[in-house]
Amino acid sequence: MTRRKSKETRKEEILEAAMKCFSKKGYHETTIDDIIKESGLSKGAIYWYFKGKRDIFIFLIEQHLQKDNILWEKLSKEYELGPDFLIIAGLSYLKMHFEDEKLSPFYAEFIAESYRDKQIQRKLHNVHKGWINKVKRAFDLAIKKEKMKSFDTQSLSIALVALIEGLIEMNTIFKDKLNYEKIWQTFAQALLQGIQKES
Repeated sequence: MTRRKSKETRKEEILEAAMKCFSKKGYHETTIDDIIKESGLSKGAIYWYFKGKRDIFIFLIEQHLQKDNILWEKLSKEYELGPDFLIIAGLSYLKMHFEDEKLSPFYAEFIAESYRDKQIQRKLHNVHKGWINKVKRAFDLAIKKEKMKSFDTQSLSIALVALIEGLIEMNTIFKDKLNYEKIWQTFAQALLQGIQKES
């Protein structure tokens, strides 16, 4: 006798199918029928869990943001906050985007929809604000502990987040896969040499 799939399993199947569709076709070109076909589930099953395409898209955004926070919390428990920590966190975040072929195109759709949808725009604003504040706290703590020179940490944090975002965006533009590890390590070395206090 075949066991029935759990609610969570079905929901994940829908989300995985939707992520594939949004990444391949974009948000506007994707239809509920596309998600049904990709998931192999019925229309009734889709609507049991979600009100429609937009509801699925918003849920995927929330899920992505939750993964960001989990990653940050995990790393902040393993490493002391400071420049070294930010280099490790940046590399981990880039790896998450570059290793999952669906994530960068989906994130590009998230940004594109923020121009059209006020709710999504607020979410994107809060994402960037949250990351900038987290990075700033790490820099401020490093200055307090005299591990780095005194800088305008707000500006430095915005620039660091913008670099990561830019690399993720370039990942969707370049046909040849960027060597993100080399790019990030080169930047990290230059950054650390510039901001670290001499012992």
